[in-house]
Parts: sequence; C-alpha cells; structure tokens
Amino acid sequence: MEASSAAAHQGRARLVIASNRGPVERRRDADGRVVRHRGAGGLIAVLGPALASYGGVWVASALTGEDRAAAGRVEGVELPEGPIGVRLLAHGREDYASYYGTVSTELLWFVQHQLPLPGGPVSGAALRPHWAGYRRVNDAFARGCAEAAAPGGTVLLQDYHLSLAPRRLRALRPDVRSAHFTMTPWAEPDRFEVLPAAVRRELVDGLLGADLVCFLVPRWAEAFLACCERLGLAVDRRRRAVRGGDGRWSGVRCFPVGVDAGALLERAAADDVRAHERQLRGAVGEDVRLVVRVDRMEPSKNILRGLRGFARFLELHPEQHGRVVHFVLAYASRADLAAYRTLTRQVTELAREIDARYGRPGWRPVLLETHNDFGRGLAAMAQADVLVVNPVRDGMNLVAKEGVVVSRRDLALVLSREAGAADDLAEGCRLVDPFDVRELAEAIDEGLTLPGPERTTRLDRLRKGAVALPPDQWLRAALAELTGAAGA
Repeated sequence: MEASSAAAHQGRARLVIASNRGPVERRRDADGRVVRHRGAGGLIAVLGPALASYGGVWVASALTGEDRAAAGRVEGVELPEGPIGVRLLAHGREDYASYYGTVSTELLWFVQHQLPLPGGPVSGAALRPHWAGYRRVNDAFARGCAEAAAPGGTVLLQDYHLSLAPRRLRALRPDVRSAHFTMTPWAEPDRFEVLPAAVRRELVDGLLGADLVCFLVPRWAEAFLACCERLGLAVDRRRRAVRGGDGRWSGVRCFPVGVDAGALLERAAADDVRAHERQLRGAVGEDVRLVVRVDRMEPSKNILRGLRGFARFLELHPEQHGRVVHFVLAYASRADLAAYRTLTRQVTELAREIDARYGRPGWRPVLLETHNDFGRGLAAMAQADVLVVNPVRDGMNLVAKEGVVVSRRDLALVLSREAGAADDLAEGCRLVDPFDVRELAEAIDEGLTLPGPERTTRLDRLRKGAVALPPDQWLRAALAELTGAAGA
C-alpha cells in the first residue's frame, strides 16, 4: 500500500486487535431497545483490559442482527476497563457458516484439542467449498485490519479462526507489524495430519505471514515447530523461528497470560457477586462444602468425566453424603451445532442420574446451571472449597487462575495436566490425568480434607502463578517482542 497523506489516515489506530468475537454484542432487550452486552469467553477477558490499557481498535464479526446494523464503521465503546474502538464486519451467511461452524468449530477446534472429529475423517472434496468460505472471511478480516491500522501500525490477530489472515494482511499492508496468537493448544504432527495436505500447508503458510506466531505455553509452540518440520520448512530452534515459502523468517514465541488481580477482586466485590454468593449458600447450606466448576459447555472441557469423577467420589466416600455439593456452571456454547447440543443433553441427564442415585430429601449432590453469568461464576469460585478444572486439552484456562485469585475459602485446585495453566500453577495444585475418573475422585477427596495451613500455603503459590503476566503486561511484552522481531 502506498503512503498517503495524514488526512487519509485520520481515525486509524496504532494498534488493531482482530478476533471472531468482539468485546461487546448488541441485542434487543424486552422493551425493544438495543443493548450492549459484554462478549463471552476467555479471549475477551484477556484482550478487553489489555486493549483498554493501551488504546486502539478491535475488529470483529457482527454476530447479531443489531451488530450487522452497526457494521462497517469504527464505534467508540466504553468497557469497564476503559474506552476502545470497535469495527464490526458483516459476512455473508453461507460464508460465515462455513468459516465458523464447519471449519473453525467442527474441524480446527477438534484437531487442535486432539479430539475425535464429530463428522469422522476429513474428505478434501467435501471440505473444499467450506474452506473457500473460510478463506473469504479471513480475507475480509485482513481488509478490515488493513483499513483500520495507521501507517506503520501493529495488528494482533487472534486464534484459529484467523489463521489465513496474516498472509493476506501482509500482501495488503507490508508496512504494518503483525502477530498471530493461537489461544488453543496446537496439535502434535501425527494429529495435525488428519487434515488434507493442502489445508495443512495453507494454514501454516497463513500464520507465517505474521512477524510473530505466538502461543500460550512452550509445549504448544514446540508442537507447531514440529509440524513445520514435518511440512519440510526450515526451522531454526536456536532463534525459535520458521522460514516461510516467501523466504521470510517468522519468530515463534510464548506469552503465558495471567489475570489482573486488582480488576478481578474489584469485580468480585460488586453487589451482584455478593448477592449470588448469598443465594448459593442459601441453596446448599452454610456448613456444606462446595466442589465447583465453571466452564463453557463444549467437548474439550471434559464436563462428563468431571461429573463421573464426582460420582465416583460419592461412591467411595458415603460419609460425605449430605456434606458436599458439586456446583456446575456450564454455560451454553455453540448451541447451533449438533455435537454441542448432544453434550448439553448428556451433561443434564448425568447430573440428574447422580442426584437420583445419591440424593436424599434436603440434599441434591449436583447443582447444574447453564446460564452464562460472569458474576455468578465469580461467586461460585469465591465460595469453592475445591475448584475442578479438568479439560482434555486447553490452551491456558483462565478459570483456574481466576478462581485462586477470588477465593474466600482457601480453595484447593484440581487441574488437568493437559491445561496450559498447569505450567504456571503446578506447584500449588493437584494435577490429574483428565481421562482418569478414579484419580479425579481421589483428588476431590484430597482437596476437601487438606489441612488448613497446607491449603493456605498452596493457595499463596497458586496466586503468584496466576498473576505472573496480567493482560496489560502480556500485551506490552508481546508488543516489545514484536518490535524486535519486525526490526530484525
């Protein structure tokens, strides 16, 4: 893109962040008014505070009819952390369904988490039209970022939805610095090869259009480097860099994001959170111990095995009947996809089965809620005696870090070895194999019976790990590294 006058760039941002889901969604309330709601998910929790602390524009998909009406222009939005600009992109419905539903959610998500594909083996011919839609939406994001970024600006592209956008952005705006952040795990080479060869090459080439390809923990970066080697690309492990097909080297880096303790504790002290705490205590009883999980309702979170682990705990420890309740806040996710609707039904049925088998008048062993309420989740974590986080695989998992910060009862953390957060929290938690139901049951028992002084000591360690790189520092570290990489 040729340089032009300053007037032509008026309103463009030095920093642009792009992700499929933005920081706010517009919906109509019961009175027909358009109301903004904060977007759901861990990415918003990380990037909202980070962008507000720095200033800039967030480019995202228009996800509702009200969003689509506001698409195409930069609009100022006031987050709790501060003001930002938001630019929404309206995609064609068929393209968006292919990009988000078929490719991102039903294919790439399952591959990166090393889960069985819901539709079985991938057929290149069947995937082709959906892959074309994925390309077109990535093209739209690249154009949106190119139009939003100031000359010499910086663009940070987020997650597996936008794997092709870095290469397309480079073609449009070679003057900008760019980084792509994968917030999920990255598949090992053998698992990555379930994708057609042409798709694998295009995904990796798309990412290598960025100056930096970023992950949350070293093991996911190592898996990416191994996949690049399998594709025959030059990999320099000393420099932690890969040479793309255009001859450029892209750095591969890790930034293990933490939580903002101050902002989180302020939110946890709000009236609605305190009210939720009182409501929860009223529902279970003041003397009842709480085993808590807070998750999206999706396969990688391993909620079914979590419930089976609690059921095994009840089977092994009848003396705890009536004294412990498992509160599960598993809010609906991607309800338009069959695999997710099936999971919701299975979780609901299993919770009822556990209640029917072990419950008695005045005591329900499992309380299941599926409504997305951030304040309710904070209240549950604050009141937890044990917090269970047992994903099959997870890029990081901020719930584990949020829970230890807001705890009012010196909670014990039970954490999957396959969560990226285990790299930061291993010294203070009980690590478990996410596939071992018996081990989870034993870990719940250990968490409930851990002596008070040991609970306090472990929680102190956990809190240090949880806040090691809060969002504003995470962003500044990434920008500093990007400046060095782009200037090398």
